[in-house]
Amino acid sequence: MAYEFADEVTDEVAARLREAGLRATRPRLAVTWALRAMAGHHTADEVHAYLVKHDVTPSRMSVYNSLVALADVGLVRRADVGRGATVYERADTWHHHFVCGRCGQVSDVSCVVGDKPCLTPLEDVGLIDEAQVLFRGTCRRCLDADATSGDPR
Repeated sequence: MAYEFADEVTDEVAARLREAGLRATRPRLAVTWALRAMAGHHTADEVHAYLVKHDVTPSRMSVYNSLVALADVGLVRRADVGRGATVYERADTWHHHFVCGRCGQVSDVSCVVGDKPCLTPLEDVGLIDEAQVLFRGTCRRCLDADATSGDPR
């Protein structure tokens, strides 16, 4: 790989991987670097394409495997946004997601409680690690476009 991953964030990621019993491999560090640089929610293929564009060339499978390993140790979050490819994001703060049914945009929605699990079921189902809330509707951008065009949707 052409890019050298050396900064405080990379050092922290490497330390957290080692604490979890995993090696801080170049593909894992590259994936965390890409997600930090890209911001937002991205599929494994988008992360791979970003890395290739920046002369970092792990295999597609390495990107997929890295995302899974990073999500398993809490450095990356799998964002449950419904149908389609799984999207990933940096695991900075606990939050939920809003998916626009028209343009497909995925937006973060602050968690009222601020930490997981923020919801608990009425039934005793066991130990809950997290509860992901998915809001669906029409995003502000699409609503504003409707208002500008006179579309009454």
